[in-house]
Amino acid sequence: MQRLAAVGPVLLLDTEPPTWQRPHLAAARTVNLLDPPQVIDEVVKSASVQPIAGVLTFHPAHARTAALLRRELALPGPSNATIEATTLRHRTAQLLDAAGVDNSGALHADSYDQALEAAHQVRFPLVCKPASPRTRYAARQVTSLPELAEAFTAATAATWPGTGTVIEPLLDGIEATVYTSDSPSGPTTVAISHATFDPQAEPTLLPVEVVVDAEDVCAPAVEDTASRALAALGHRSGLAQIRMRITSTGPRVISVSTHLTDPLIGMLIEQVTGIDLISQTGHQARGRTIVTDESRLGASAVRFLQEHGTTPLPLPHTVAPRHVTPYAFLQPYPAEHRVGPLRRCGHLLVSGTDYPQCSVRLRNAAAELRATRRSAVTEI
Repeated sequence: MQRLAAVGPVLLLDTEPPTWQRPHLAAARTVNLLDPPQVIDEVVKSASVQPIAGVLTFHPAHARTAALLRRELALPGPSNATIEATTLRHRTAQLLDAAGVDNSGALHADSYDQALEAAHQVRFPLVCKPASPRTRYAARQVTSLPELAEAFTAATAATWPGTGTVIEPLLDGIEATVYTSDSPSGPTTVAISHATFDPQAEPTLLPVEVVVDAEDVCAPAVEDTASRALAALGHRSGLAQIRMRITSTGPRVISVSTHLTDPLIGMLIEQVTGIDLISQTGHQARGRTIVTDESRLGASAVRFLQEHGTTPLPLPHTVAPRHVTPYAFLQPYPAEHRVGPLRRCGHLLVSGTDYPQCSVRLRNAAAELRATRRSAVTEI
């Protein structure tokens, strides 16, 4: 919020009144973000008092509403065709197929019978998820037919009405997300992140670790695929995220977003590249192109922590230091965050020379933290 406020006055639309955000805001409105007409009405009212220069969101479920606002107020941003192509997962797959870009092959299903037919085509294990999700982390892995009905019901409840669900194979390989931004020659790769999924969250696909390496060895394998995917979907300027799996036969695109979905990952990217994607997002929402000089050095990573039992993480003002180890920084949350089926209570941040070193340091720091918490329980 601080970064965005430095770009221009911020009007926050949220389901709850602002708390910690307030010092960074010019104004705020409480609205149902899943009710586009209500959101548009509130913003139009605000625009009559204070001109609106741009619209942005960090949540995929609000991409359509943001697009409607841009159209209503004649503001810059991705085209409506690109928004529809990226918010509907099966539409993304269709356009990528037509352009010859390898992808997950998502199949659309409006009913359980259609999902069953798609499952027979895809085969198990597979992923069942909303075609246009209203909530994060709504995708579920399905390993057998008895699990499909439950997964389909959950996906249907989490999708925008009338958009259905999708069935796609659970791909093997390395999970990678390519982040692109503008350059004089068009979209260019800024960074690549790699996620490891949390077995505690299964069957939900929920990342537990994310690593960003400035000199990612996977870059040559994914940059061309990312560029071709954006061209196929009509995205020619502005930030984008292309999620894919690097399989034994090459990269396969899973989804594309025309915005930054997690500011925390944006901060990891800035640490190792010198490129501030959060501020760039604000500038691009206002129709400005900001090209930042790169300064690539090392790697950074985050590991999310779950709440276990009644022993909380040590808070910063207690005797426990913020640095769990000399290279690992602990960020406890004031209150637990419900993320999918898990309760997150904080995260660990580390830096290192490369991906392998960050992964080792994350695991060592997590083990040290577990030992500290066990010791605290013993002393009590």
